[in-house]
Amino acid sequence: MINIKSFQNYLEKIAEEYNLPLNVVEEAFLSALSAAYKRDQNIKEGLVKAKKTSTGEIKFYLAKTVVCEEELKEKNFDETKQIMLEEAKKINPYVACGEEILFELPSLDDFSRIGAQVAKQVIIQKIREAEKENLYEEFKAKEGKIISGTIEKKDANGNILVNLGRILGIMFKNETIPGENYKPGQRMRFYVYAVENTPQGVKIFLSRAHPLFIPAILLVEVPEIAEGLVEIKGVAREPGVRSKIAVWSKSPNIDPIGACIGAKGARIISIMNELNNEKIDVVLWDEDPIKYVANALVPAKVLEIKQMPKRTMLVLVDEANLPLAIGSKGQNIKLAARLTGWKIDIRLASKPEELVEGGIAEPGSEN
Repeated sequence: MINIKSFQNYLEKIAEEYNLPLNVVEEAFLSALSAAYKRDQNIKEGLVKAKKTSTGEIKFYLAKTVVCEEELKEKNFDETKQIMLEEAKKINPYVACGEEILFELPSLDDFSRIGAQVAKQVIIQKIREAEKENLYEEFKAKEGKIISGTIEKKDANGNILVNLGRILGIMFKNETIPGENYKPGQRMRFYVYAVENTPQGVKIFLSRAHPLFIPAILLVEVPEIAEGLVEIKGVAREPGVRSKIAVWSKSPNIDPIGACIGAKGARIISIMNELNNEKIDVVLWDEDPIKYVANALVPAKVLEIKQMPKRTMLVLVDEANLPLAIGSKGQNIKLAARLTGWKIDIRLASKPEELVEGGIAEPGSEN
């Protein structure tokens, strides 16, 4: 009779090599033995199961599913795979429909060459399936978080392949920061925005341009955010150029902006350097939309804001603050509108009836 203890070292080696729990490897081994037994004994129909006893011995069984009379109205009875409840209760009085009855099969001391080959193929297949599931669960838990990886190479389409240790992730070209260089061997941080388990394998999708990349970094770098003392209320981003983050704290003793910026700006400067010198405005969120819009337009100082119909804010500034409020190529007003979710109409306080070129921005979907 085959004893699993004879294979213990082999199974432990596989578990270590593929980073799998030993019980998962043992289940794969038992599945392989079941397939080999079925092949050697020329069992064409039915489900063969190999089970380990308390002493480690392997016993083989033919498994049949218990079915009830009413189930047979929908499909035909298959005696190779099924057993009627009435018959099953003669073996186990407590059995119920849907459960299995096991019929012990003759034991084996060894397998034929073909049986051994079948066992090898099955255990390889089962180990690969388990490894794939293990990988998926490991990285699915990291979805929406920051992960470190090493640049492997750039493909012909400009996508970046990233070595994550046990698997390669991919950062599509449109998820890269414009103007940022990616050199093989370079270690960087990435935002995991999706993990998929596909027939071709586990796919890990990475980004450095995603709007949520910055909040995810702040969660790691700012203890007050990690501890829940400071809350990120919104984000708007133009990757590689400028971002705006709205923060808030329910505690009057905590300065949420100061917590994110750090002493002498150390925290925010470190993050900006990591993002190819992308400028980051940390602004104070306010439940009053007028105050929130005013805060979002930093570094500009506004003179007056009027709430208008159709979710529009009319913002009045002086001539000195007009270019700051709009920003280079309209970046400041666009990001402020996306952050707050309000349409912003900026005009000169001296000429409130006149539209200003580039002075109107619609809200987006990032806030």
